[in-house]
Amino acid sequence: MLGCREEPATSTSTPTSTSTSTSTATPTPAATPTSPSAPATPPLAPLSRAVVVEPSGSSALSPASETVVDPGSTFQVELGVRIPDARLVLLDAADAHVPARSTHEVGDKTQLALAPAQPLAPGSRYVLRVEGATSRELRDGDRAWAPLSFPLLTAGTPPPPEPKKKPKAKAKRRR
Repeated sequence: MLGCREEPATSTSTPTSTSTSTSTATPTPAATPTSPSAPATPPLAPLSRAVVVEPSGSSALSPASETVVDPGSTFQVELGVRIPDARLVLLDAADAHVPARSTHEVGDKTQLALAPAQPLAPGSRYVLRVEGATSRELRDGDRAWAPLSFPLLTAGTPPPPEPKKKPKAKAKRRR
């Protein structure tokens, strides 16, 4: 159609047409609001690849399902376009940032890598997220993309909870 442009590919590397796409995150042309005052949901970032690098090798990450990872894992994400604003963060179950070293290389594509400062806790859930550094959305000039999230579960048995401290007994007052 005149005046329409195709959005960047989402999380798969195989080409798909908009009529067979099963993604619900990006509105289809028929579902796009016609009112100019209604804000449009930005499409997902154009993902080329996302992998977890473990001592035993590497495997693909999926935003659609939880991936079991080794506690000593590192992560790599490649976006198919130049997004200088992109960053990779790891969040724990309480939505707090996990301390990590990260790299960011921008060329024709954007390559992000993250290595947690400590091994991840066994049996714990995390979320690896690709987001913008200044706002949650990824931006490159006038284009914007929604963040990508990859749910993770660390292999192993969770550590036992720390024992609760007993409250100190109050001293009795003498009269």
